[in-house]
Amino acid sequence: MFIKKLNLFIFIVLSLTFVIELPAQKVECFILKAPEKPFYNMKRIGVLEFDCTNNRHKSVVMTNFVVGDLLDQERGIYDQQGQWYGLVKSKEGRTFVKGVKTDFYDVIERDQLERIMKEQRLSLSGALDESSAAEVGKLLGLDVMIMGNVSYTHNDEYTNSTGSRCLKRTVSALGTIKIISVETAKIEGTRNAEASIKKTACDDNISGMPSVDQLADEVLKDLAHQFVGYFTPGYELIKYDFEKIKLKEFKDRSKEAMDFIEAGDLDRAFPIAYAMFEADSYNPKAAYNLGIIYEMVGSYEEAVEYYGIAYEIDYSNQQYQQAVERAKRGIELATFLEEVGRPVQPYTFMLDDVSTALAERVTTRGSSGDRVNVYELPDKSTDIAAKVPGGLEFKVIEKQGDFFKIQLRGTKTGFVHKSDVK
Repeated sequence: MFIKKLNLFIFIVLSLTFVIELPAQKVECFILKAPEKPFYNMKRIGVLEFDCTNNRHKSVVMTNFVVGDLLDQERGIYDQQGQWYGLVKSKEGRTFVKGVKTDFYDVIERDQLERIMKEQRLSLSGALDESSAAEVGKLLGLDVMIMGNVSYTHNDEYTNSTGSRCLKRTVSALGTIKIISVETAKIEGTRNAEASIKKTACDDNISGMPSVDQLADEVLKDLAHQFVGYFTPGYELIKYDFEKIKLKEFKDRSKEAMDFIEAGDLDRAFPIAYAMFEADSYNPKAAYNLGIIYEMVGSYEEAVEYYGIAYEIDYSNQQYQQAVERAKRGIELATFLEEVGRPVQPYTFMLDDVSTALAERVTTRGSSGDRVNVYELPDKSTDIAAKVPGGLEFKVIEKQGDFFKIQLRGTKTGFVHKSDVK
């Protein structure tokens, strides 16, 4: 019955309307990202002390940054304004993925690693080769050993301009990480990374310039995050180009869907987006929009389906192709998350309202303190079905003369006069 009503609705929409496409609207959120080089078969990890060639103390600092990033439960989520990593529940750091913490691996405690190293008469710092590292990993029952090296440099540049004396301080770092298989003693993965930070201060503010040591910590932390992200799933900020598609007769509903998405209310946006796709299922942008919503909540199989439809219709669009490939990697990631007991919490969108998602709406006049009469029949002399506050929006089921038949709460309906709506 629902399918028949939906098909009738789609037929009416296609018969009476045509599609107007407007520029894309950007929506930002954090999604789960598959790593550049997945190691989905490893569970237990040991991190050897990184060798910092120009500062021995930073070897310990760098190692702690790597371990800390591996143990971070919200890896990759950060405050976009402050640019610091960690769990953020504001709009600036929002994610719609539920149930996934990113501390996937069992990272061996440092004291256990040090004990074995001492027993084997090995140094914790960089002199270890791959074979020795693998041997230590075997004694601890590990899957892989992490090792690497980093270095950093700094440059202070003083300038005088417009009567001010200014200092520009630049600290740059580069390094390499190696992932050693304990079973084979071979390097299974390696990655180079670099990072830099610049600070400028003038006149009296020069004394408050962060020290080279402090800035070195910042760039080394950036390197650690890049290293861990190379082989470990995490969150990534993505800016979706969400396509605006407006049906002539229902343009307000399309705008409303985008407003819902920007506000983070995907439950209310989805039925509208789905109905628009059903109304014009050969429009690649409509399919692409559905793929975005599914990917935002971690439903990768559905994302692949709708991204695939968009790409099949418009195979020249590289954005659609990239979306398909990204969502396919997401399916592999989801399998890994299941295996480690960190599955994405299923997100169920309700389709009950799809057939009326693009329906006309009216808003009652007045404010929340006012009351508007809703009648049992399209006649003010009939019984009052409800008294509703002003300023509320209602779906229009049909129009009869000077009355709108509106959907009240639950299954109840009633009639409101045109003079009582905006």
